[in-house]
Amino acid sequence: MRDNCKHYTLRGEVRMGEFIGLIPEELLDPKKEREFLIWLISLPVDPWTKKYILIDWCNFVGVALTKEMVDIITGNAALTWG
Repeated sequence: MRDNCKHYTLRGEVRMGEFIGLIPEELLDPKKEREFLIWLISLPVDPWTKKYILIDWCNFVGVALTKEMVDIITGNAALTWG
């Protein structure tokens, strides 16, 4: 596993990927993006938590986060966040 899930808060503090430990190890692979997204969609948590799990996964495996990915896992919930 790669140890690169550092995130910076608005205050410049470093926090490690809080959700990376929830993700099954076999999905911690950039080639498993589709399988990861399917797993994440079915996870019984709110859309905001799914978004943060997705961010941690992207940072960990080195995949660029896209709006399309966020829309897929949140069911376009961003439309109501404004």
